[in-house]
Amino acid sequence: MIIHALAVDYDGTIAQHGQVGTTTAAALARVRESGRRLLLVTGRMLPDLRNACPDLDRMFDAVVAENGGLLYLPARREVRTLGDPPEAALVEALRLRGVSFDLGSSIVATDEPYAEAALAAIRETGVERTLVFNKGSLMLLPGGVTKGTGLLAALTTFELSPHNLCGIGDAENDHALLALCECSVAVADAVPALRERADHVTRGKGPAGVVEFIEEHVVADAAALVGGLARHHLTLGRTASGESVTIPAHGSGLLVIGPSATGKSTLTGVVVERLVYAQRSFCLLDPEGDHETLTELEGVVALGGKSHQTLPIADELRQLLRQPSARLVLNLSGLTMAEKVVYATQALGAVAAARSASGLPHWLIVDEADHIAPAEGSSAAELLRRGSESLMLITLSAERLAPDVRRGVSAVASTELEAFRAALITLRSEGAPVRRIPDVAGGPLTRGEVLLTKIGSGAVPVRFRVARREVQHRRHVRKYAEGELPPDRSFYFRGPQAALNLRAANLKRFCELAEGVDEATWAHHLKRGDYSAWMLNQIKDGELADEVAAVEHDSAATDSRPRVLELVRSRYAV
Repeated sequence: MIIHALAVDYDGTIAQHGQVGTTTAAALARVRESGRRLLLVTGRMLPDLRNACPDLDRMFDAVVAENGGLLYLPARREVRTLGDPPEAALVEALRLRGVSFDLGSSIVATDEPYAEAALAAIRETGVERTLVFNKGSLMLLPGGVTKGTGLLAALTTFELSPHNLCGIGDAENDHALLALCECSVAVADAVPALRERADHVTRGKGPAGVVEFIEEHVVADAAALVGGLARHHLTLGRTASGESVTIPAHGSGLLVIGPSATGKSTLTGVVVERLVYAQRSFCLLDPEGDHETLTELEGVVALGGKSHQTLPIADELRQLLRQPSARLVLNLSGLTMAEKVVYATQALGAVAAARSASGLPHWLIVDEADHIAPAEGSSAAELLRRGSESLMLITLSAERLAPDVRRGVSAVASTELEAFRAALITLRSEGAPVRRIPDVAGGPLTRGEVLLTKIGSGAVPVRFRVARREVQHRRHVRKYAEGELPPDRSFYFRGPQAALNLRAANLKRFCELAEGVDEATWAHHLKRGDYSAWMLNQIKDGELADEVAAVEHDSAATDSRPRVLELVRSRYAV
């Protein structure tokens, strides 16, 4: 489920002449019956609202009153003031100017004709108050208080994210409400400016529009709307003509495939960066420890790795995932293969439970997905079936994945042309709506290029260059920097006469030995291209291999050794 809460304005939206009709009340009740939270967001003061709507406590999970200045939680009978109370000096200045007003916990409520007098009183007293208009009414609010800030306080109470929220309004003071919502809705008779900024405008006016939206979209999880909200799409890169290439933030089932060291992790990092910048939550299962550098991004936490005891147990993980800001990388590299599958199964169960309750995390990302859900099947495969929330799977090829998992794929991104074609053939053989395997212009993909296509009849692949990552990716930081590669994958400094046999089982040792070998030995391997070949074929880092190869091919270089060592050290911190 994507939409876990609906926020509604009162006057002019769910109420006409101050009253909520029977049909509207029944539709609102269906929202809560569906397991969603129903939040009322209004400019009215709470006592006045109780008089107008006697069933207030029974109808709503939370009430944001005074245009964001007060939060009321009916189940707890709890009232929280979210803004400063009206200043005594301001109240006196308004009285002296003959302004008729009512005082709330933080709001001063009056009428539009008193706007100039109210503004003069604010200037005279030097208080921080904002004038907000609402169809003839005027509110003087503490600085920074809006319907949006009050609504965010309500969502925080329920541990819900604005990315799982729909909101409906009709008036000038509803702009802040709609701005917070993932899907913003204006009723047909809303003020023109609100209709222009809304994602969706109902056919019906006022309460009839609310009933229409609930029956057609809320109960259906807004699937017809949210997936098409282009303003929320995640940008992956640009085509040769400069057009942005995006994927939906909701409902994506993205399969990323390609050989090792061809850019899959770079694309994964771009997706994660976009999620962080959009303040969306995610959980990334990282079997090989490839993604610890993502912790350089705001709010990203990596658990596991060398000290695999730090991996959270299922109950702890469920608590972590309940936070709307949770951005977790679970590093499983300290576990055996069997332990990885067992832990991943537990983690996926925790993700499923958290998503059922709140829609969090917004994205589940599984690197080396064939380790967790191999083609021969595993206990984790069932839990990787795609639902309405987004799923991203990274693997070498589609045929390595369990069939049940493959059937949930809605888009394929590939870093190699042959892997792309093979994936479509595999998916088509299992009944995916792939009409034909498309011809791709432009020849083989170069480094940094990706092919992306939706899975559907007539879908056209798009070729694009992946956006530059802001956080530099370093593959297998622990394993390749300080771990122990087997002898057949280690680098050997032997020299032109094979007089040496110095083994470097990791990058740290490579740098240490490289600094000590004689110039003839260093030059021998440099001219043969041995350094870049080892980086590509054994370290599996194509980007580093390209950079080292550029040094190897620079025949005029006299500083090749320090340049190569600097490339390695800056990338792997050894």
